[in-house]
Amino acid sequence: MARRKKHEDHEEHENHERWLITYADMITLLMVLFIVLFSMSQVDLAKFAKLKASLGSAFGASASGPMDGSTGVLDAGSSPIPMAAQRALAAQQAQQAAVQAEQASLQQTKSALAAQLDKAGVGGSVGLAVERRGLVVSIASDKVLFEPGQAALTPQGIALIDQLVGPLAGLPNALHVEGHTDDVPISGAFPSNWELSTSRATTVLRELEGHGIGPARLSATGYADQRPVATNATAAGRARNRRVEILVEAMTSTGGGS
Repeated sequence: MARRKKHEDHEEHENHERWLITYADMITLLMVLFIVLFSMSQVDLAKFAKLKASLGSAFGASASGPMDGSTGVLDAGSSPIPMAAQRALAAQQAQQAAVQAEQASLQQTKSALAAQLDKAGVGGSVGLAVERRGLVVSIASDKVLFEPGQAALTPQGIALIDQLVGPLAGLPNALHVEGHTDDVPISGAFPSNWELSTSRATTVLRELEGHGIGPARLSATGYADQRPVATNATAAGRARNRRVEILVEAMTSTGGGS
């Protein structure tokens, strides 16, 4: 009887501990699921380091333990997950480096343009800004590039474009010319501000092409009054909106606004 009771006690003890096996399996599956989801996302170095430290702490491993790829179940030789994460991280770092390098190049072009325009005495008519979409060269239309309501470049406008050609011609980037107006209805040679803004953009494009910039790099669009940079409720605001912008398009742009 004593032996039978001891045997029953042993079985009861095993039954009490059997749930630990199921619990351990569930935790392991959850860990694998989180790692797979993480490897499928765009990996960030800081996030990966936090994940590694968190998992290491949860499973009793140090931050420099198995998850570093030296030993353990997550070793690169036995599991593709860390290798995929490393490749995604390397690709992200390469893209970030390319973006930073191009932004630095555009900043240099901006400085060269500013110096050249100031030397020619026309710097006050041109705005320069490096944005996510590229380098934006914004030129006031009124009595700088065009006469009011006209799309033929003035002599001053031709001279100003000449100052821009040198620095822009040496770049591999595409150049997009954008025409903009205020919201005041136009009368005369053009039916509306759409035609006026498009014609002005095309005129500047032709001037750039005439100075040797390849047509494959050039494009033009008229936006009329749809992309104002200031209020149209004041004369000063309307004057700012009447402009032509030459966008040196970022080759590594990922989209988004300025």
